[in-house]
Amino acid sequence: MIVPSMWVNLWYTDEGKTHGSSLQPSVSLRLSTRLQASLGARIEQDHDHTQWFGNFTDDEGVTHYTFAHLNQRTLSMNVRVNYTAGPNLSFEFYGEPFVSRGTYSQFRELSATPEADAYDARFQPFTPPSDAQTSFRFAQLRTNAVLRWEYRPGSTLFLVWAHGRQDFADVGERQPWHRDYRDLFALHPDNTFLVKLSYWLNR
Repeated sequence: MIVPSMWVNLWYTDEGKTHGSSLQPSVSLRLSTRLQASLGARIEQDHDHTQWFGNFTDDEGVTHYTFAHLNQRTLSMNVRVNYTAGPNLSFEFYGEPFVSRGTYSQFRELSATPEADAYDARFQPFTPPSDAQTSFRFAQLRTNAVLRWEYRPGSTLFLVWAHGRQDFADVGERQPWHRDYRDLFALHPDNTFLVKLSYWLNR
C-alpha cells in the first residue's frame, strides 16, 4: 500500500567550481483498488560558477560578455491523485508549487584568451552596472484536474480545470521557505476551463 523512494544526485564540473546536489523523496499510496496517490518533493542547491549574467555595452561602444557565480536553491513539491469510480468515469489531479531563489556574485567577463586550458585564464574581473539585477525569486504553481466520462461506448466527455500562479521578482534578503510559499498562494490566479466532447458515429 505504501512505496517510499529517494533520489539523490551530486555533480561537479568547471574544475570543481561548479557543483550541486539534489534530493527528491517521494511516497506512492495505493489507498484502495480505485484510489491511488503520490506525494513528492525536490530540494536542490546549485553553485554554477559559469552562469551567463548579461551582455553590457559601455560608453565606448564595447560589448562585455559577462558571467557570474550563481548560488541557487529550489524547493518544489508535487501531489498526484488518480480515482477510478468505474469503467466509464475517472478523475485525475496533479499539482506542483515551485519556488527558486538565486544570487549572483564573482562577476567576470571573457578574457582575451577564452579558450585557454586554465579555467581562470578564460575570464577577467568585471564590475556590473549599479542597476544590474543580482538576485531573483521565481515562484510558480501549476495544477491540472481532469474528469473523464465515457457516457456511451466510444464517446467521451472531458472536463479540465487548469490553475496557475506565477511571479518573478528581484529580491534581496532571503526569507524562510514557508513565507515564500505563503506569498505564492497569495498571488492572483489564472484559471482555465476546457470541455472536450467526442462522439463515436458508428457502433
